[in-house]
Amino acid sequence: MSGELSVGVGALRKRLDEAVVLQATVAQLAKDLDVADLRTPPTGEEAFEAVRAQVLTALERMQAGSGSGLSRAVNRVDLTEVQVNDALGRGGLVELAGLMVLRCLQKVLIREHYAGRA
Repeated sequence: MSGELSVGVGALRKRLDEAVVLQATVAQLAKDLDVADLRTPPTGEEAFEAVRAQVLTALERMQAGSGSGLSRAVNRVDLTEVQVNDALGRGGLVELAGLMVLRCLQKVLIREHYAGRA
């Protein structure tokens, strides 16, 4: 998978090494993508890629369907049109999947911060 997305976001991705954060991020993705079969991988360096691979599979299923599921997922994850177009232009659905993982991770960290737990 493309490593280009990871440039400049290493510290953010590193938070997936925390089991609680990883689990919350996967739960947020499952909710936003409306996909029940996302599984939390083991923590560690490969956690990001493991989650991105699952999201990619979900996005491919959405794209193969009516296409409206993909549009809904983008809106629920809260990505801008520019972000989506940039990701698709750089690496297609693989980049979009990575961007979605990072955005949901941000949502989790922001929620934790404002709850006083981060």
